[in-house]
Amino acid sequence: MKDFIKTTIASIAIGASSIAFANEADGVNHEGSSISGSATNSSSTENDRKRVLAMVQMYTRSVNEGDVYPELIENLWEHSPDVSNINIRGHQKGYEDIKQNFYAPIFTALKMRNLRMVTDQRQPAIYFFDNTAIVEFYWEIDAVTKKDNKAINAKGRETHVLRKKEGEWKLVHLHYSGMPIKQF
Repeated sequence: MKDFIKTTIASIAIGASSIAFANEADGVNHEGSSISGSATNSSSTENDRKRVLAMVQMYTRSVNEGDVYPELIENLWEHSPDVSNINIRGHQKGYEDIKQNFYAPIFTALKMRNLRMVTDQRQPAIYFFDNTAIVEFYWEIDAVTKKDNKAINAKGRETHVLRKKEGEWKLVHLHYSGMPIKQF
């Protein structure tokens, strides 16, 4: 059942990213493509795995420090009207919309942000499909509101879809949600 769920999630994400980018030439050698939730013996795949995890770390830094270091946001996201971000604040479509309606409100409302990947429940899973990588992981954030110095803590799950273009991985879709409801 676990493998069926992973395959279904990966298929949905791949379908979405394939539709969005199907008309662009990617210039990537598709030989040796792999689907992987863990490291493989291929040095190419291991290098891509490390680079994709570094992009997740750049994402957490972009939330924590993007108001001070906007180049984190600039270097993380593909600058395209097709990128998207689904989160508790809404759904942004396009790079400029993400900057203005995802990052800016965070920077306006919260200080001392500490978003991080949480690996005690589960290690991040990474799946590679040609020039696409899908990462799923758990996260936690501690922050303080600017308005009234109220401490907040939130936890959830996140999926990133990255695309490799001209040898560089860039974030093209992000989807996050809260923790599972356990009432039923």
